[in-house]
Amino acid sequence: MIAGKALLSFVLLLASDVSDGFTTTSHVKVTSSRSQSPMGRPFDFNNVSVRSVVPFKTSLAAAPTEIIDPSYNLALGSLALAAAFALPGSPLKSNLSTILGGIPLALFGLFLAYQTTTIRFTFDDKNFSLVKANMESSGENFVVGGENVWAYDKIVNYDLFPSRSFPILVYFKETQTPEEFWNVGPGEKANSPEAIAKGAVPGQVHFFPAIANTEEIINGFEKHGCAKL
Repeated sequence: MIAGKALLSFVLLLASDVSDGFTTTSHVKVTSSRSQSPMGRPFDFNNVSVRSVVPFKTSLAAAPTEIIDPSYNLALGSLALAAAFALPGSPLKSNLSTILGGIPLALFGLFLAYQTTTIRFTFDDKNFSLVKANMESSGENFVVGGENVWAYDKIVNYDLFPSRSFPILVYFKETQTPEEFWNVGPGEKANSPEAIAKGAVPGQVHFFPAIANTEEIINGFEKHGCAKL
């Protein structure tokens, strides 16, 4: 019995467990008393009482950043159209079609391929972002300035154009950008009195070419509770 009491005291004194991001510590009070054995010989043993066991959270691992897969569909489509206008034997081939259609589409397709390779859309715990492929900042937005990072609760609408089944542009509107820029570019029409009367929410409009998996983008907006009209 003495050995068992001593062992229990030792275990409780050392009890400290850390697992799954939580730390639990046992606060132990140990008292000593003197008693008589049946043979009349005194001996010591530990009366152990546990004052409190208080679990407290020390850390929680942040959810990993979701990186949307790139998609070369738009770039390949542009290059295919360029070939239709420029390659010998094509029914659309002519000197005029090569100059007006083939060459511009080929250059646009190469530009989209470069953008697809170097740019990524990401979703983390708080923000939707446009970053470089190495996860560094993509710099300031070339239209209205400011970093290409938007809080989910500032996004008031999103969609794909011309449709979800045939995406060419990724669209979303947000209120994080200072209001003075909201009517820049397509924002003028999107924030017009007519648009507001039809149910539009004022904000800054953004369009990006569909150079990433658009289903993953839409799922990301939905998952993080972004507003949708």
